[in-house]
Amino acid sequence: MNVTASNQKFIAFAIIIFCAIAVVLGLFQLATNPTVFKEVGKKESLTGTFLGGSGSRLAYITLNGVITGDSEGSSLISEESAAMKARKLLYYAAKDPNVKGVLLRINSPGGTVGTSQELYEAVSTVRKEKPIVVSMGDLAASGGYYTASAADKIVADPGTLTGSIGVIIHSMNVKGLLTDKLGVKSVTIKSGKFKDILSPFRPPTDTELSMLQHIIDTSYHQFLHAVLVGRTRDLTDTKLKAQRIKQITAIADGRVVLGSDALKIGLVDQLGGLEDAKKLLQQMAAKRFNIQNPDQLTLQEYETTFNLFNFLGINSLISLHPQADMQELDPEQVLMTSIRYSNQPLWLMESIH
Repeated sequence: MNVTASNQKFIAFAIIIFCAIAVVLGLFQLATNPTVFKEVGKKESLTGTFLGGSGSRLAYITLNGVITGDSEGSSLISEESAAMKARKLLYYAAKDPNVKGVLLRINSPGGTVGTSQELYEAVSTVRKEKPIVVSMGDLAASGGYYTASAADKIVADPGTLTGSIGVIIHSMNVKGLLTDKLGVKSVTIKSGKFKDILSPFRPPTDTELSMLQHIIDTSYHQFLHAVLVGRTRDLTDTKLKAQRIKQITAIADGRVVLGSDALKIGLVDQLGGLEDAKKLLQQMAAKRFNIQNPDQLTLQEYETTFNLFNFLGINSLISLHPQADMQELDPEQVLMTSIRYSNQPLWLMESIH
């Protein structure tokens, strides 16, 4: 099909108009969205806050949803996983001279071991440079608690669900249904005898179960050790330290506990909401950096980059947003999310067949 000169001009003009509209929408989004470099809870001018800004302040970083390293990158039109974004922001905040403290808000059921460990290290890095306080939402269990335990202080609501210190590997065996009843047989060609470990078409061998149990036990001890180090780091009284270790170890069997019980055990330091965590962080930061008036340290959502979706004012509906309507998500994704949330584990692998 031949394109005339007039049509070419029309197409070029349409592209220019679209770009202009995109710029206007992007600027409108930046000016009206309270989640981009604004004081938490307030819609105010972006002066001194947009793209890092200047002046002493507290950084507000969120960790929501399942903790996973899965990411589509951070290019112009893609999204990172919530965990990877939080990890990156924690490291940025640790080196930002204007940030005098970090408030990490966690609302997560947990996730993969490796990513939880990376978040633990990121929180530990911040703690070496400036105070960091964790505020727990409805749920901060398993990998969510793993991450929180590295902070200076943890604040939870009385009804927050937390704990779930444990590791799980889950699979299903459908051989009885497919082979024995329906006559469907599986043919597997593999390079080694363990390559199809946890196959749904056969029961696991004793050797395989032993191997998997070793993985579980090792990961569990790494988890528990990190928690005990984080929760006893500042205790100088040897008797009190031994008591806390005993209390935490006693409930480190995968169970979840309420925030009110977590305080008695030593899993958290204080009961309260986001505002209480903010005041605690203000006091800690003011003391650390010799600031006379703690209230001058405003709490601002911390961000460093935004992609094309942000610029156009479009919020992508993906699993990073647990508040999204589950009916609009992919059915398989809904199944996986519901299973993870119901178990509340720190899981290594979960095979659904």
